[in-house]
Amino acid sequence: MKTANCPSCGAAVNFQSAVSLLAICAYCKSTLIRHDLELQNIGKMAELLPDSSPIQLGTEGVYRKARFSVVGRIQLRYGQGIWNEWYLLFENQRGGWLGETLGNYALTFIIHPPEPLPPFSELRAGQNVTLKGRLFQVSNIETARCIAGEGELPIRVGAGYEAPVVDLQGQGNIFATLDYSEDPPLVFVGKQVPFNDLQLTHLRQVMPAGWEPDQGIAAEAFQCPGCGSSLTVRAKGHTESLACGTCGAIIDITDNNFRILSTFKAQINYEPVIALGTHGRLEDIDYEVIGYLRRRISVDGIHYEWSEYLLFHREQGFRWLVEYNGHWSWVSTLNEPPLVTGYGANSRASFHQHSYRLFQTAEAEVSYVLGEFYWRVQVGERCLISDYIAPPFQLSQERTDKEMVWSRAEYLEPETIQKTFQIAETLPVRIGIGANQPSPYEAQRPKFRRLRWLFLGLLIIGQIIVISLSSNARIHQQTLLFDASTQNKALTSEPFTVSGRTSNIEIRTQTNLNNNWIYLEMTLIERDSGASHTINQEISYYQGIDEGDAWSEGSTEDLAVLSGIPAGTYYLSVEGELAPNSPTVTCTFTFFRDTPSWSNFFFALLALLIFPLIFSWRARAYERARWADSDPIPSSNDEYDSDDDD
Repeated sequence: MKTANCPSCGAAVNFQSAVSLLAICAYCKSTLIRHDLELQNIGKMAELLPDSSPIQLGTEGVYRKARFSVVGRIQLRYGQGIWNEWYLLFENQRGGWLGETLGNYALTFIIHPPEPLPPFSELRAGQNVTLKGRLFQVSNIETARCIAGEGELPIRVGAGYEAPVVDLQGQGNIFATLDYSEDPPLVFVGKQVPFNDLQLTHLRQVMPAGWEPDQGIAAEAFQCPGCGSSLTVRAKGHTESLACGTCGAIIDITDNNFRILSTFKAQINYEPVIALGTHGRLEDIDYEVIGYLRRRISVDGIHYEWSEYLLFHREQGFRWLVEYNGHWSWVSTLNEPPLVTGYGANSRASFHQHSYRLFQTAEAEVSYVLGEFYWRVQVGERCLISDYIAPPFQLSQERTDKEMVWSRAEYLEPETIQKTFQIAETLPVRIGIGANQPSPYEAQRPKFRRLRWLFLGLLIIGQIIVISLSSNARIHQQTLLFDASTQNKALTSEPFTVSGRTSNIEIRTQTNLNNNWIYLEMTLIERDSGASHTINQEISYYQGIDEGDAWSEGSTEDLAVLSGIPAGTYYLSVEGELAPNSPTVTCTFTFFRDTPSWSNFFFALLALLIFPLIFSWRARAYERARWADSDPIPSSNDEYDSDDDD
């Protein structure tokens, strides 16, 4: 560490980094340029705007097992609000930057890419850029303006300093910033990091007035400059604008005079179902509702409108609750873009081993605002939204020429919303099926599949038992002859005995038919009681040669089964009808008792298959109803991606 005295006030100024070029005196706010141990005063540094960042000079943390300390800061303003760039000094004297915006943190280091970079004016949101062979997507294009700085910094900055910057995102939370304030541009590459992973200590303890530790939010009341209504800033230092619900004024809350940015006239003044200032605990974190807006899309001249609630936590940043037709989703911004493939109805997005299908693409417009927002919101602002679904999740891409933001939504049941935010009033009734509403059939599918295999197993075991217990005993055999003299006459077999329990009798008929047919009317008669069982058979067999190819049809034998035959003495009475001029037909009848039956097994198997077909049909009908209003209506082959049960 090197120490020098401020030429303005004489206070000691410490340089912890050997590469630091500039320092701001902590006492008199002079901007000091370092020339070895001599300091040149180039003027006063502007005052930092108040914010609620938990980080301060002296904060320490860990990144990839290397310790660092915060030694400097640049505060910038861009389109969505205030952005802090904290200059980090690692134990090995390596410098890095921790970007902090909207509750998101990205730790980056300067690199020198071998690839030439496209000009700033040619970049568009969503465009691909390659850095050291790695693919990135442009997520944000801004011309940021420096507000002020503090501590020691490796670059020369001052109030009003402009930096055209481009933010890039890549797979695996990789993050990069292209700074076009210099030529060639400065390139910073690193990762977006969750706040808790940095293991930060020596955090800022003294928060602005109104901040409560259990809420993590700074609150400040003031009067609307447009109508005098009482308004409350609930996330001071994190938000840019506030919309007055009384007069429609949108106010710059970073301006000490609360300058009106714009006004809007609403045809309807909406009352949010969840009131501003309401607290709710989601993902084990206490969030406060600070803003409410409505957006709409127009399809064939019809407006479809939905509500969005902005929630805030000091360390975790912003989240959204979205409600459309009584369907609720919990939404958070993604730090990495999904992988999108295909076009139109075949477009898919892959994220964290889930595949999402394109549901709808439309231009959305803000139609109503109330409360605080982290950007300078305006009624009428537009963006192109593409929604991809994999219920209960949804990915949404919001895109303009300068910004592309991906978010991930998870469906929440209305009961969860009511309980979490302790809402006494009745929530909007659900209409139709939500885009990412989970299918009730999908939840039943594993249980249904288990029951299906259980019943199938029991059916097979039962059939095996039936087969093993069946005697399949031959009890009689007799041959009868049929010719012209036996026409319209009944021939009878010799009596035979059927013993044992009541069972089935199987009659197998074998003939000498050749290019002929016979019709048999058979009656099995119990000799003592006269009880009878009748069954008819038509047996035919034809063969020949056609253009050198042998052919045949029919069969010389047939089988008949009589069920529920009790023990007794029986004989068979048979009448045979032959074709005119038919030769003698020999029929051999063989009787088997207690043969294994497969008919009941196949009937039960058919019934078992009917239920999966009904289940699958209802599941598909549910999905058809979901996709009825989608942009690309899926084909019948892919409208239901889950494994079919039929």
